[in-house]
Amino acid sequence: MSDQERPDKLPDEKPEDPSSVRHAQLEWRDNGQPVSSAFDDIYFSTASGLEETRHVFLAQNHLPERWAALTENAVFSIGETGFGTGLNFLAAWQLWKRTAPTSAHLHFVSVEKYPLHPKDLARALAMWPELEAFSAQLIANYPGYLAHGVHRINFPGNVHLTLVIGEASAGFKSLALEDPQRDRQIDAWFLDGFAPSKNPDMWSEALFRAIATLSAPAATFATFTCAGIVKRGLKSVGFVLEKVPGFGRKREMLRGRFAPEQEDKEIQEGAEEQHYSSTPWHLPPAPVQKPNAIAIIGAGIAGAAAAQALAARGFQVTVFEEGALAGSGASGNDQGILYAKLSPKPGPNGDFNLQALQFAQRFYPNRCPQAAHFDGLLQLAQSDKERQLQQQICQHLKLDAHSPLARPVTAEEATELAGVTVGFPGLYFPKAGWLQPRQVCNSLLQHDNIHLQFSTRVRKAQYQNDQWQLHVQGQEKPQCFDALILCTANFNRQFPQTAPLPLQPIRGQVSFAKATRTTEKLKIALCGKGYIAPASSALDTQKAPQHSFGATFKLKQTETDIREEEHRENLQTLGTLLPEFEKEFAGPPLEGRAALRAATLDYLPMAGPVAQWDALESTYSALRKNRKQRIARRTPYQHNLYVLAGLGSRGFTYAPLAAEVLAAWINNEVMPVSEDLVKALHPMRFAIRALGKNKPI
Repeated sequence: MSDQERPDKLPDEKPEDPSSVRHAQLEWRDNGQPVSSAFDDIYFSTASGLEETRHVFLAQNHLPERWAALTENAVFSIGETGFGTGLNFLAAWQLWKRTAPTSAHLHFVSVEKYPLHPKDLARALAMWPELEAFSAQLIANYPGYLAHGVHRINFPGNVHLTLVIGEASAGFKSLALEDPQRDRQIDAWFLDGFAPSKNPDMWSEALFRAIATLSAPAATFATFTCAGIVKRGLKSVGFVLEKVPGFGRKREMLRGRFAPEQEDKEIQEGAEEQHYSSTPWHLPPAPVQKPNAIAIIGAGIAGAAAAQALAARGFQVTVFEEGALAGSGASGNDQGILYAKLSPKPGPNGDFNLQALQFAQRFYPNRCPQAAHFDGLLQLAQSDKERQLQQQICQHLKLDAHSPLARPVTAEEATELAGVTVGFPGLYFPKAGWLQPRQVCNSLLQHDNIHLQFSTRVRKAQYQNDQWQLHVQGQEKPQCFDALILCTANFNRQFPQTAPLPLQPIRGQVSFAKATRTTEKLKIALCGKGYIAPASSALDTQKAPQHSFGATFKLKQTETDIREEEHRENLQTLGTLLPEFEKEFAGPPLEGRAALRAATLDYLPMAGPVAQWDALESTYSALRKNRKQRIARRTPYQHNLYVLAGLGSRGFTYAPLAAEVLAAWINNEVMPVSEDLVKALHPMRFAIRALGKNKPI
């Protein structure tokens, strides 16, 4: 990896340090029941935890009836305090599968301060064989590294778990965008967690305020407790309470609904007079009506991931691609490496890399298993500076020999893992590896709701008569859509609506070499100053196995011709990793492929809506004199225009989670990342920074 890839520090980095995460400390009773050592309390009823969940949370929130009445493609969201063993989530998933329409989506949002270790989770859930079909999937997809923050896990049947690691009130608050029409997503609350007498700190005034902020109109709640602190807290934020019979030996429990006496003005009238804690530059108007027909320009990994995320939500998606095949641009190499740039410091770059990597490690084996070869990856430390950086990363993230995310290895251990002699220590990522990019793009685009138009150039896009009209070369009449997403990398500049976005082209040439008896022994992907993947026939099984290695990094160069000097550069870089491989490949002429990456100034992708440029300038012009002031006004946005771009050299790592962010904007659903990361990925962040520095946007 080039030093040029290292991002500058972002201006507002204040996330929680992930190294402070602690797993739950458990004691186990003879009957297999877990007990929290910290709170001296049980996770579920000794009589029947599953039946208690069904009585307290499912029945008292009237979920069987409500789910049976859902319409096609409806979204229903549950909020939970205390994920614990995941029993409530699994019981809800089981009921959802039995009662909800197959096209509807369930979002289950849960906070947990002390998450169970994966082995403890598996042991606890073994008590419920009835749920095995669901618990096996939770265990298989449970994040191996539970950093502070938001973890999105998608399951079959349109079930989405948003697991927030951290203190409850702060965790829920981190999901709020300060837009009531977007924030009020939770339709039913499972107020679980340890009893107020055991854990009074959780049941705080801040928690009840956060619950009210996220509650949809007429949201319901249910809780096992009737403690005064809970009753007073719920009443104070607008819930109507009702006592009903509890489960088992518990005489009473609470249920109720959200019915504040005065609806917020911005809900009733669309007023702008809301208090914002910071300038709401990131907030477009909430859609009055969701789009149906969506156009995506670009069929690389950005366009393919966006199309898949939206098609799965029931949208009709048409993908336009100028090339003859998916992945015709930078996403079209034979092999691609799945890796992330971990950071020794908290901040948006490190946080997104960590979350995007783990999301991608779950995403590809589930969506396109034939194209994902996640047999492990070694990130080698080839200099003292890199070794020190990796040591700092290990200290910050508490990575050791038992870490499922990554673990430090010596040169000897690296050699054993790689199958060839490696002269450097490094970090070993057991669940990372390499992909077949074109096959990935093709697989993601195979959906009944996705319509493909290859060899099609969109000359112009304009919003007219409440529609996006795409003028296609060779066609007289424009094609019309409700929403438009540009996934065209550097070609975004060709559209005036997105031309100001600061994307920089970076030429990269990858080299291909036929495998030899020596090189075919390489078992896993290696990366350092460059990278190399194990031998593969890629999509052409008739072709002799070959390695992909490289790639060059040429800022602001836009030609895509194959250059012998860059083959030599790739060979020299490979020689610093594996000297024997350089010798093996030095004889026959190399083949290769060159393409253009599109990178942002901070090396984070763009995923989100696009503002009206002139209006943004006038709305926030005062930032030119004082960038820290709060301007409590929104700015107009271009109607239903979105961007997913700027993936740089880590497109296959970033695209799946970035596409989930984009889908959440369009479908008006719970975000898969925290508000800090929503802003860190927002396309308008560069314009706001430019205003703050009194520079042109």
